[in-house]
Amino acid sequence: MRKKIPVSSLILGMYVAELDRPWLESPFLFQGFVIESPDQLQALQECCQYVFIDDARATGAEEGGSVGGGDLTIPGVRETKERAGFRMAVRRVLEYRQKLYPHLQKVLEDARLGRLVEARETRAMVQQLVELVAVNPQAALWLTNLKDRHAHTADHCFNTTVLAVAFSAHLGTPKETLEEVGLGALLHDVGKMRTPVTILDKPGVLTEDEFDIVKKHPVDGYQMLRKQGSLPGVALEIVQLHHERISGQGYPFGLKGAEIPLHARVVALAEVYDDVSSDRVYHDGVPAANCLNMMFHWAPRDFGEDLMQEFIRCIGIYPIGSLVQLNTGALGIVMSSNPDSRLKPVVMLVRDREGRPYRRRPLLNLAAPGAREGGFSWQVQRVVDCKDYDIDPARIAEMEARL
Repeated sequence: MRKKIPVSSLILGMYVAELDRPWLESPFLFQGFVIESPDQLQALQECCQYVFIDDARATGAEEGGSVGGGDLTIPGVRETKERAGFRMAVRRVLEYRQKLYPHLQKVLEDARLGRLVEARETRAMVQQLVELVAVNPQAALWLTNLKDRHAHTADHCFNTTVLAVAFSAHLGTPKETLEEVGLGALLHDVGKMRTPVTILDKPGVLTEDEFDIVKKHPVDGYQMLRKQGSLPGVALEIVQLHHERISGQGYPFGLKGAEIPLHARVVALAEVYDDVSSDRVYHDGVPAANCLNMMFHWAPRDFGEDLMQEFIRCIGIYPIGSLVQLNTGALGIVMSSNPDSRLKPVVMLVRDREGRPYRRRPLLNLAAPGAREGGFSWQVQRVVDCKDYDIDPARIAEMEARL
C-alpha cells in the first residue's frame, strides 16, 4: 500500500513509487526505485517536498536491474503519473486511429471508383489529429508504428499525415495551415487509386514504362481533387508536388529549390521516411534510425539539409518505437525523445541482458543525472531490428495502454 510521506522521513531501503513532480523533471534514472545511498536521499530532499512510498516493495526485488523473467502481460503494474499519462495518451490516439481509418479506406475506395471525396468529414478528422498532436506529439507518433504490409496505401497515407503534422507543428506552423498540411498529406497518394495494382505491388524493379505510369499519380490526384472546388490550395499543392526534389530530379515538373513550397517538401520528407522504414510487398522496411541516416545522405539532393536536420530534431535520432540495446546488454523501446539531449531518450526496458522479459517494464530517462552515477553511464549502444528479436513495439505500447 502506498503512503505519502515528507522527504525528511525517508530512510535507506524505502521504495519510492512516485514523486511530487513529473519523473522526467527529476534527477532519477528509474521511474520507481529503492533508496540505496545517502546521495539518493539528499537528491530527494533537494528536489521534492514529499513522495509516495510502497512498503511492500521496500527490498526492491521486483523493479531494479534484476527484474527479468516472467510473462510480459503479468497484471498489477503499479501506476505512476508518467505511466498513467502515457497510457491515457496512447489510448486516445488509438481510438482516433480506429475512427479515421475506416473513413480513409472509404476515401481511397471512392477515388478508385471515380467518386468525389467527402471533404467535410475528412477535414474534421484532420482537425482532430492536429488537436492530438498539439496535446501530445510523442503519443501521436506512436501511431506510425502500427503498420500492415498488405494495407500499405492506407497505412502510408495515415502515417505520412501524423508525421507531417507533427513536423509542421515543430516548425511553428500556424494551426490553420497545419490542418491544410494534414489534409494534403492524408490525400497525397489518392491518385495512386488509378494506378494498376499489379504495378503498385510488383515485388521487383519497375520497368521504365511502369515507372512512367506511377509518375502520373500526383497529377491524377490533383485533377481529381481540384474538381471538387472545396479543398485549400496548400492541400492541392501537396498532392501535386510531393515528389518534387530540390535538385530538379523529381516529378511531375522537375521543380528546383525554392520553386517547391515548404509544405510540399515537409510532406515529401515524411512520406519517404514512412515508406523506407515500413514493410511493403516489394521491400522490407529498415529500422527507423537507419532510415534517418540514409535520408540524411539524400537530403542535399532531395529535401535540403536544414529541413532534414529539423526533422531529426523533431522525431529524435532514436525515433519513438525504435528497439535499442543499452550498454548493459538490456533491450528497450524508445518511448520519447529528449529535445535537449537527443542521444539520451526515455526507454522502456523489455528484456534484460540474458534475454528474459521484464515482469514490469521499467522506464529509464537516459538524460537524467542518475544515469551517470558511480562512474557508470547508461547509454544506447546500438539500434537493433525488432524482427531479429521477435519484438513488436506497437503491440507492447497497445498492451501498456490497455493495462
